[in-house]
Amino acid sequence: MDGRLERGGDDRRLLPVAIVLWTSCLAAHEAFSRCMALFAGRNDSGEGGFDGENGSAIPVIVVCVVTIAVLLVWIVAERCARRGIGRMLIVVCVGAFLLGVVTTWAAESAVWFDPAMVRARDGTTRVTARLRVVEPVETSSMRDVDCQAETRLVAMDDGVVSTWSHAQVRLLASGADCGRLHRGAGYQVSGELREAELGVTPLWLTVSGADDETMGDTGASGAKPGVSGIDMTERQPLFDRWRERMQESFFHATDGLDDSGRILVPGLTMGFLGQDHVGIPESNPAGDSAGDSTAGSAPIDETYASRLEDCFRRAGIMHLMAVSGGHFVIVAALIRRIGAHLLMPRQAVACLIVVSTTLMAALMAPGDSVTRALAMGWLSAAALFVGRRAQALSALCVIVIVMLLTNPALAWSFGFALSCAAVLGIILMAQPMADVMALLLPDALADALAMTVAAQMATLPIQMLMEPQLPIWSVPANILVTPVVAFSTMTGLAGLAVAWMNMDVGRLCAWLSSWGTRIMEQVAVRLGDGSQATIPWMEGVTGALALVVLEASAIVGIRLAYRWISPSPGAHMLLGDPFTSNPRNRLRLWWQDTHSMIRKLTW
Repeated sequence: MDGRLERGGDDRRLLPVAIVLWTSCLAAHEAFSRCMALFAGRNDSGEGGFDGENGSAIPVIVVCVVTIAVLLVWIVAERCARRGIGRMLIVVCVGAFLLGVVTTWAAESAVWFDPAMVRARDGTTRVTARLRVVEPVETSSMRDVDCQAETRLVAMDDGVVSTWSHAQVRLLASGADCGRLHRGAGYQVSGELREAELGVTPLWLTVSGADDETMGDTGASGAKPGVSGIDMTERQPLFDRWRERMQESFFHATDGLDDSGRILVPGLTMGFLGQDHVGIPESNPAGDSAGDSTAGSAPIDETYASRLEDCFRRAGIMHLMAVSGGHFVIVAALIRRIGAHLLMPRQAVACLIVVSTTLMAALMAPGDSVTRALAMGWLSAAALFVGRRAQALSALCVIVIVMLLTNPALAWSFGFALSCAAVLGIILMAQPMADVMALLLPDALADALAMTVAAQMATLPIQMLMEPQLPIWSVPANILVTPVVAFSTMTGLAGLAVAWMNMDVGRLCAWLSSWGTRIMEQVAVRLGDGSQATIPWMEGVTGALALVVLEASAIVGIRLAYRWISPSPGAHMLLGDPFTSNPRNRLRLWWQDTHSMIRKLTW
């Protein structure tokens, strides 16, 4: 093929590899869960289990299942190779499948046989644990506790045995203990450890005496350190203290806004909704001089906050309440423009993009979509550094493969699946849809509409697994909020960057950002309030598959329409874009001729 006509952006060889790897991780997870449930049930009924005579059957079952799967794939590979399908691609897919199964099984085994998990499966137990907070503290949706924080265990002592552990635990606390928790710090906590009732985190640890509002020098709830309550054993690192100060200062800058601004401005900027924020007291050990971000301001109406979330979800714009890849695209584009204006070398621009996006990701709410967007931003910056065009599809596939191999649990994460599906839909379908829509609509509107429809079509099957309802106003809602999303995001990020240094400027930026979030609120309330905003759909996998079939039919129809409207195949061998008549051009010419004729008439 002529090098001038070669399009590296259409290289899709890694796409089947990523799909096979994802499928193998899901299959291994389901097989492991069923296998462990089966043998755990036998162990509870006294019929054997892991320690019984049937315990040795687990490796045999695993080997048999993997062997059968490999044989089936190999048979299919041989038949495909006879028909001219690339043998190397098939071999790589088989290797990815086996690697996904082994990696997922090893990761699931490490979690299942962790000492904390083993102890929690025996029932609720009182332990003294050493742990580290790995995510920001948030308000809890449970009635018996005030706040929650995601932590990582270091060691655990149940009064009989003291052992090391690396399990992920959700720490549940109340009262004054919530103000003592800081991201990055280490603690010794006494409380009740049990299996999680809901959510992804497998274990819950409820702090003993957390509902006692008094706290002395001896520890939380008046208890002695190491006996009950919470005792800090390791202070926050310097970077975590600086990050916490910036976030608290920005929350403090939004205190003067109305409830919608206090909810949406932090949500759009950092991914933290205002009602989920837990204020840090002025006497906190991190040395935060910003004080309690909730002091002196009325609490957010919980009923209004819950209703607003429901409206955003039913309107199909729930992604505006979280950090997405749009943040990184906006920041990278701004840096590129500044670099081009200053005639900076591309290597310096690439390094500046990496540093800026990394710092921004550190200030955002942790999430799988943030990690995916940051990693893809790094690959794009690397392409800019070496002077090559970024290949979005190849970058997405590489990131998916690497992230699934390092953390197989992402395969059953709805957040990661939605993020990857949205990007994949935009890459594969947005441009063909925009070409068809541009025949009737202005280019800017056609591009925005095509991107919205492509992302919506790719993510709808996954959304049906979460909630079987179709948001009928999703596309109009996204089109209406698109003009203000970039403005509100940039002003919000500016406020986050300066609020810790100058609170007045931070308040001004937050106020400017709230003007855009007011439009988002009105769109969500107008289009997402009431039962008429959604259509019920079939539940579970059946509903998702039915939607996939429906969307596939629509895609085939669009491709047929595009081929019918587009010029003959021979025209595509020429360089450049073909110029043909279309309804929009004919309408424009008709209006110009009519207007000119009327002007020249003699009345």
